[in-house]
Amino acid sequence: MPLLPLFYRIAAVLMVLNAALHALTFIPDAGFNGTAQLLMPFAPLYLLLAWGLWRQSRTVAWLQFFTALVGAVLAYLFKPLFALPEVWAWALVIIDVDVAVLTLLILWPSRQRASAGA
Repeated sequence: MPLLPLFYRIAAVLMVLNAALHALTFIPDAGFNGTAQLLMPFAPLYLLLAWGLWRQSRTVAWLQFFTALVGAVLAYLFKPLFALPEVWAWALVIIDVDVAVLTLLILWPSRQRASAGA
């Protein structure tokens, strides 16, 4: 499928953006307070997953799918507790949802994808 490499690349770029948002949480948090200490450790993990997606690893796509699902749910649930601007917190949720959808498209068998559209 010609779109499959594009899905991998877009998901990888979104994960790099997500890692940057996690790594830079100390800026709107005004230092290394609770929110930054909670979110910053996930940045290296997200960079590793982005690297695996860029290399088009199906195993990493499976890991990323579940990571994005859990990340989106946790970011949404804990959004009121974060000392982050509302836009920043929503960006974390939206990027995780986008990556989950893209990895679902990657993992969905191509024959079923073709028959679902018909």
